[in-house]
Amino acid sequence: MTIDTVSMARRTRWWFVCLSLGVVASACADDTKRQLVENSLRPRVEIEGDAPMHWNVYERMRRYHVPTMSVAVIEKGRITWSARYRSDGTMRMPAGDERYQAASLSKGFAGNLAAILADKGIVKLDAPVDGCLAPLRLPAGKQDATHPVTLRNLLHHTAGATVHGFPGYAIGEPVPTPEQVVLGQPPSNTPAVTIATTPGATFDYSGGGYTIAQVAMAHCAKAPFADLMQRYVLRPAGMRDSTFAQPLPAGLAHAVGHAANGDAVPGDAHTYPELAAAGLWTTAEDLARWLIALRDADLGKPSFLSRKAAKDLLTPGLGNYGMGIFVSGEGAHRRFMHEGGNDGFKSKYVMFADSGDGVVVLTDGDNGQYLMNEFAKAVATAYGWTDLKPRVVTRAALDETAMAKRVGRYEIDDPSWEGDRVLTLVHDGDRWFLDSKDLGRTPLVPTGAMSFMAPDTGYPLVFDDAGGMTSGSLKARKLP
Repeated sequence: MTIDTVSMARRTRWWFVCLSLGVVASACADDTKRQLVENSLRPRVEIEGDAPMHWNVYERMRRYHVPTMSVAVIEKGRITWSARYRSDGTMRMPAGDERYQAASLSKGFAGNLAAILADKGIVKLDAPVDGCLAPLRLPAGKQDATHPVTLRNLLHHTAGATVHGFPGYAIGEPVPTPEQVVLGQPPSNTPAVTIATTPGATFDYSGGGYTIAQVAMAHCAKAPFADLMQRYVLRPAGMRDSTFAQPLPAGLAHAVGHAANGDAVPGDAHTYPELAAAGLWTTAEDLARWLIALRDADLGKPSFLSRKAAKDLLTPGLGNYGMGIFVSGEGAHRRFMHEGGNDGFKSKYVMFADSGDGVVVLTDGDNGQYLMNEFAKAVATAYGWTDLKPRVVTRAALDETAMAKRVGRYEIDDPSWEGDRVLTLVHDGDRWFLDSKDLGRTPLVPTGAMSFMAPDTGYPLVFDDAGGMTSGSLKARKLP
């Protein structure tokens, strides 16, 4: 039996149960939409004039070597359903209490804590942060009395702080304190955080800045950061299965991280002492509860944080970034969202402020960054959202003679690139592919004489006369 046949059989049986037992119509409708989501995963990019692509969730999990995915769907400010999918074709509803590393989704919680502490007068968002850091002192940089480093600009990524992200610490490795991370002292595996540009001048994403904010909040509130999170955010928001404990205490159910090729992360997951930037362990339903509570506060409804705190959290600065949350759009399109990636885990949430619709996706694979976006687009399709649709590009004629000379292996020059560094341009019959160890063969569509689009990943590829290849800001050179 094919996946579609199985889906239709299950759908028929469920509607029979609905009718025979008198199940409320909304429950039947929710299940129909869920099944539509499961069979409507969509790429980041579609080709104008081509039939839209739709995939089954298990097909895509196997494609990306992602063993499990936990999701929650929010409609009109309530969780309508949640599920945990396994790549073997099984699923469980509701999603359950297996915790996933939320990675950079943690940043919104750091902003949430700062807003609450400021509301209580424990910290000041716009005062120089130095007073809360003692005895730690920031090294001299571009900050000065006129342009100080503050909690707000640290959380807005506008403090000029360095160190984009963190690799974590493998099982058995010594783990530094947050202060050692900030100063780049052993056993930290990242350089010292410095203030490289004038605070307030530019948006520059910085996990390092969030670690400074973590130290500042813990020092000023005179309590460990994880305890503050539990007291002021997680417990009041009803996130009973979530924690900032790193490493995760033994005995708590959790997903195991996986590399892009499907291999499990040794020890299940890396440890992240950079709690504000990357330390949250959570579930899909817990994250959904938090998003609903943020929206309630934003609308002035009863919530665990005040409307003033919500305004501090959700008012965007440069780069459409609030305090740990991207906020974009206006009116019915206004939404808050974030994506995250730790070693072996990828995650995403989107919440529409006006409608109260949203989705949370947590995955336990490095290729989950592709899967989570395809799933979010499937939810958008099934529930009729006008946003999150695939971008549309136009197919164009390719210079076959020129491109034939460019078939072969390329190496990415950017040392910060975390994916497979060697990519191969393949021409097979009348089709073109980009082959990599992480993803295998990814189909390409020509968009110009010497350019392609990869619909699955949304990556554009442009080849030049010098034998180079560019994809966004990444550059690669052709290998002999």
